[in-house]
Amino acid sequence: MRKVVYIILLILTAQAAKAQTTLTLADSLFEKKKYTESFELYKGILELEKKSSPSMLLKMAYIKEGLGGYSDALYYLNLYYLQTADKKVLSKMEELSKKRNMKGYEFSDFEFIQTIFYKYYFIICGLVFALSLLFLAFTYHMKINLKRSPVLPASFMSISLAILFYILNFGHDYDKAIINQSSTYMMSGPGAGAEVISIIDKGNRLQTKGEYDVWTKVEFDNKTGYIKTDKLKKIAF
Repeated sequence: MRKVVYIILLILTAQAAKAQTTLTLADSLFEKKKYTESFELYKGILELEKKSSPSMLLKMAYIKEGLGGYSDALYYLNLYYLQTADKKVLSKMEELSKKRNMKGYEFSDFEFIQTIFYKYYFIICGLVFALSLLFLAFTYHMKINLKRSPVLPASFMSISLAILFYILNFGHDYDKAIINQSSTYMMSGPGAGAEVISIIDKGNRLQTKGEYDVWTKVEFDNKTGYIKTDKLKKIAF
């Protein structure tokens, strides 16, 4: 058993070292203004290794903006905002979206609260889990040591576990996506035979409301409809 744990630790350490080496190389290429090469390395870290840092995301946005890829730049800036809750980046996103007449980048107070939650997601999960253990200890103490009915702490424990279950399974979902193809049809229903409600250009951001087979229900410009999922770039936390 110890050998298995040791091997797993070695593999994880090697992967972490490889990721750090790749990031260091990408940063070096960026400093040398070899933006295309550095971007490909950053993209691999983000998409293949599912890792990112605020600094890396800002560099990716900078590269894409310089190459005229405004929709991608907005995507990486939005990811940066989710990690940092930095309101300063909102003005940059507004500037870029207005430059290309893109909609959906209006930010509300509720979305800011959401972003704060995402920023401290793992801390919140840890606190809720710790509360669950605390209520479990109280339940045990009242039932075994005090010989009393532990209804109240048991109820709080159940509630905290339910909250933890929801947070772990649904709480990290960010219901926003960016159109990744020009002239994308928004349909009245989840099918090719449905009526076309709108034709939306690449780069517009919209709210998602669930997936139905190969379709995603969306809300955009005060209209609700369906868009093929492969035409959307989900802004994933």
